[in-house]
Amino acid sequence: MKRKCLISCTMILMLLALGAAPALAKLKTPGDFTDVQGHWAQKNIGAVCNLGLMSGMGVNGQGHKVFSPDSLVNRAQLAVVLQKTFELDYGDKRFVKQPLASDYYQDVDNQAWYAEAVTLAAINEVFDSNNNFYPQQAVTRIEVARTMHRCVNAKGLNIPMIMLMPYYQDMEGLSQEDTNALVFASNTSLMKGDGQYWRPHDNITRAELATVLNGLVRMLGVDESYDGQEYRLAPGSSLTLMLNSNPTTGYRWTASYDDKMLTLTGKDYQQTGNGNLLGQGGKDIWRFQALQAGTTEIKMIYSRPWEPIPPGDSIQPLKTFTLKVVINSGQDETGAVKVTSRVVKEKSDIMETDLNIPVVSGQLESGVLTAINQRFEGDAMDFKQTLEVEVKEYVAECEAAGYPIRPYLLFTRYQQCSLNDDILSLYVDYYQYTGGAHGMTARLGYNIDLKTGKLLPLAELFKPGYDYKTVVDKEINRQIALDPEPYFEGDMGFQGIGKEQNYYLEGENLVIYFNQYEIAPYAAGIREFKIPLKLLD
Repeated sequence: MKRKCLISCTMILMLLALGAAPALAKLKTPGDFTDVQGHWAQKNIGAVCNLGLMSGMGVNGQGHKVFSPDSLVNRAQLAVVLQKTFELDYGDKRFVKQPLASDYYQDVDNQAWYAEAVTLAAINEVFDSNNNFYPQQAVTRIEVARTMHRCVNAKGLNIPMIMLMPYYQDMEGLSQEDTNALVFASNTSLMKGDGQYWRPHDNITRAELATVLNGLVRMLGVDESYDGQEYRLAPGSSLTLMLNSNPTTGYRWTASYDDKMLTLTGKDYQQTGNGNLLGQGGKDIWRFQALQAGTTEIKMIYSRPWEPIPPGDSIQPLKTFTLKVVINSGQDETGAVKVTSRVVKEKSDIMETDLNIPVVSGQLESGVLTAINQRFEGDAMDFKQTLEVEVKEYVAECEAAGYPIRPYLLFTRYQQCSLNDDILSLYVDYYQYTGGAHGMTARLGYNIDLKTGKLLPLAELFKPGYDYKTVVDKEINRQIALDPEPYFEGDMGFQGIGKEQNYYLEGENLVIYFNQYEIAPYAAGIREFKIPLKLLD
């Protein structure tokens, strides 16, 4: 039998009940700092420290741990934090000798506490390449956004977001790369502006960086929608698991996993909102690191462990969660179907284009593979050509009237949602800015039968005669009733799904979505409704 690790959120409560309170009172958790009590970022600081992404700044004169939340972040600290968060490595690069920080920067000592992180950041081209790194130099908000965006690209992460072009009065003069980084940081809500200003050249504090990192962790984490699903990662890589919890009810999550395959590197509980409401729930968060190649499971049980169990009886947990974890060496399975992208970037005085076009490869019939990729390519090029015609007409009108010309923008980004032997489900966000207060995003879902290459209408997911529409409409109305504020009312609101309803598949969920203005104002964005497939059995 493999040895199993058991983690219980009730351990401290049980020890307290046994009279261990005096001893426990002296223990400090990673996020327990004397200078963050009551600080606006206290929760975020505790979270990233408990997860092992940031650490304190030593002790004060009284011997108490301090975080220095309002101190500025320097380049050395940022390199270490990015390396931990994104797990930067050599990737597919190979070296004759082990690279050192001094190979890239003359002012970095190879024995410095940040040297390894700086080396890995240099290999992944996270910081600008110069002779000097300037490790003690304070970093700005735009530098954090830029390096974070480069890390996302270096690791090949595809983070879903609404493609909108925010407008801040202090964006003028930024390079195209920095503009893209700002858009990424703003649209993901990792780094928002203050009203009309984003403050790109302001320095960033340690508290602000902790808040950004906690938002990133939550964005990339695995949640309840992965129940019963498979998650793949490489040895040395990490996954962050987040499950809804409410300790005030007495229920606790207990985790079971194989400690030869996975190790727990951090754990945290984050209450929803500002924590001022009694009895308010939140999320338990675990960060696991893969140790070696193989397949294992993480099993979670949500129960009250101290409840007495009558002889011969058993108490079922309130809920459970299981995640199959496949740890591979990084080598692609021969013939496995996979999705990569073809990038098309063009820029002129009147239009900028940045297209990420999905490309499918693997063991599919050649005709099917061709049909799928031609559809992706054709839709992107049609969208591009339509906008090119419009911008030429716009420029001619401006020149005739003597008006200034604002360049058009066209971006596309895709998100792979589900892939198995039968179906590939993904969506592409087509963003265009053609003047005015804001741009527009159109989301196009692709649910493809991998045997034929054809798109699957929603109705074809179900047996003939099954009244899926009634079930879906009822669930969407239920979800809207929980938070009706963002939606149109009356005839402009939700009237039921249509025959050509937009959707995609994600884990054990059918996701029904509505584009901007369909059932809600522009500011509400693209509205999504996750419907568990078990409701449609």
